[in-house]
Amino acid sequence: MQTVRRVGVVAAAVLVAAAAGACGESDAAVPQVARGGDARAMQALASWRVEMDSLIVRAARLDSAVSTLDTGDEVQRARERFMSARSSFKHVELALEYYAPSTSRELNGPALPHAEEHEGPNIVTPPTGFQVVEEALFSADPRAQREALQTEVRTLRQILTRARTMIGAQVVTDDRVWDAVKLEMARVVSLGITGFDSPVAGLSLPEADAALAGIARAIAPYRGATTGWTAVDSALIGAQRALRTNASRDAFDHLDFLVRHANPLTRALNTQRVALGIGQPDERRAFRMEAVTLFDAEAFDVLAFAPIDTRQEPAVRVALGRALFHDTRLSGNNSSACSSCHIPERAFTDGLKASPGRSGQPLPRNTPTVINIGLQVGSFSDLRTTYLEDQVTEVVQNVDEMHARLSDVSTSLTGDSTLAAQFRAAFVSRAGAVDTVVTPARIRGALAAYMRSLTSLNSPVDRALRGDTTALNAAERAGFNVFVGKGKCATCHFLPLTNGTVPPMFQKSELEVLGVPVRAVTNGGRIDPDVGRYRISISVPNKYAFRTPTLRNVALTAPYMHNGAYPTLESVVDFYNRGGGAGIGVRLDNQTLPPDPLHLSAGEQRDLASFMRALTDTTGMQRR
Repeated sequence: MQTVRRVGVVAAAVLVAAAAGACGESDAAVPQVARGGDARAMQALASWRVEMDSLIVRAARLDSAVSTLDTGDEVQRARERFMSARSSFKHVELALEYYAPSTSRELNGPALPHAEEHEGPNIVTPPTGFQVVEEALFSADPRAQREALQTEVRTLRQILTRARTMIGAQVVTDDRVWDAVKLEMARVVSLGITGFDSPVAGLSLPEADAALAGIARAIAPYRGATTGWTAVDSALIGAQRALRTNASRDAFDHLDFLVRHANPLTRALNTQRVALGIGQPDERRAFRMEAVTLFDAEAFDVLAFAPIDTRQEPAVRVALGRALFHDTRLSGNNSSACSSCHIPERAFTDGLKASPGRSGQPLPRNTPTVINIGLQVGSFSDLRTTYLEDQVTEVVQNVDEMHARLSDVSTSLTGDSTLAAQFRAAFVSRAGAVDTVVTPARIRGALAAYMRSLTSLNSPVDRALRGDTTALNAAERAGFNVFVGKGKCATCHFLPLTNGTVPPMFQKSELEVLGVPVRAVTNGGRIDPDVGRYRISISVPNKYAFRTPTLRNVALTAPYMHNGAYPTLESVVDFYNRGGGAGIGVRLDNQTLPPDPLHLSAGEQRDLASFMRALTDTTGMQRR
């Protein structure tokens, strides 16, 4: 534990120095504005270049250390040099993630092989970077993996050299520097303190401290231009102190940190940006440009997950989509509607392990909720479609579900004069244009508009994260800290959406191999035969892989997993606590869920279930 504290102290010292405006750069090191960037932004760039140089030196020291791992002292020295190098990485993470995101993923992405599906089913990229090194170096016997460690560290150094060149070539502007700062704060609260990128060594708190040091260095050139920095400095130091209070992440009060430190710091930074007269880039993102924290009531733009030409949906189009959602004429034999399985009173599920298909036989997968379905990249548990419009086509035309053709459905609906009038009002055409009113594209568009309207992020958990400390009771609050801390749930069900779409850019949804059995058992488990994403990609890492679903309204959507195998939240928690499939006898070479038991106590398991029940919010939706 002392080594963890040491990293925290080093990062804290850097943070305080940067907060005082000590960049440590000479004027000669600052690039000229003639290159096209803003003067202070280019000073920030200069500090990133220096930090990249430092990171490269520290990686070289790590390389030297892993060459000799014969004694316990040598292993400890290598671990300390690893922590030093990744702390340095965290100092410049905001720049790497902003200007070189693919390279940043190579440097610190998950230690899992990546299927390059667009290049063919047999193209699998092995993982690289810090997390691969961490997994070996912090294992029970790193000496047995010395050769692999040496190879991985040398690969890491090569990537760092490329990253240094990429960062050095940038021309940066003030709005982009501050945008990178905002995104780094979002990264700290959603990925950093949750342990997403320090899953083995457990260094998430000191590394979050180092990330704050990186933020302080990036904004240091802007000091002196305005007053009002006291609030920023106070919030920075308060957040730093909170991160160093506990060496153990399991004992850390994550909710308190978010509410009393991270959110106020993010708001103070935004206030200072506005005071400086610095604008924001003009672009649409899932995490709205005008939002300040990830937990703001209006933090997310649902249209950022829609096709690029989608505009704000008029209320009349949403109303039309609602009518279509309940219309049995979308099925081939006029017997079922979307709401036949997605029942509003059941949080848009049906309470069954699997709904009956058109033939009367159960469908292969459980019916998911469509509440907040617009706040994710990809649909279906195997991510076989990207947009909700495509999901509509898949369901309507699926032979086991509605077994219809949208062209036939549009012809049928055109004969309904009342519905045709609704289409006409919902899709106003240019004057004089020939308009057939009801078309497959408009059916898809209206249904997608309705499903996007089923978005609500005002559960007790959301209200607590916005500062209402009375919104959660003691068990729910404790459960939140298990969820983010010891339970490691938030490393897959990312805050604040609790689905698998990765923050803070929300451009990709994660697949996970859990080892879900045919039925809920505690030993002798047998893998469910559904191969998940593998059926689409035929890529080995994706065998038995499924999209990480939202946990919003999970208290209302039993049974659980893609096959409905688990009847209660408690049974799901028990499955994870045992290490997923590996803990109940399912043997898979590619399980992505860590196979180690979580060792949650009975009370912690109860608290975790209480927290998940507090994610309920179906305001105004039961009768939709």
